[in-house]
Amino acid sequence: MEKLLNNNEAAAVLGISPYSLRGKVSRREIKFVKFGRRVLFRKEDLMDLIEKCTVQPRPRREAP
Repeated sequence: MEKLLNNNEAAAVLGISPYSLRGKVSRREIKFVKFGRRVLFRKEDLMDLIEKCTVQPRPRREAP
């Protein structure tokens, strides 16, 4: 079974503060697992979020 990450570990993976991550959880902007009062994260879900939020570069226009 995969290791679930706590708030601080997940925030470090995403490169954001734990406070910002808690905000994303309360707004349901990120997937999480809840066991009682504990909120945990799957690393795979965090990586999917990073991929989803990645902006692709536009193709360069050639000069006339």
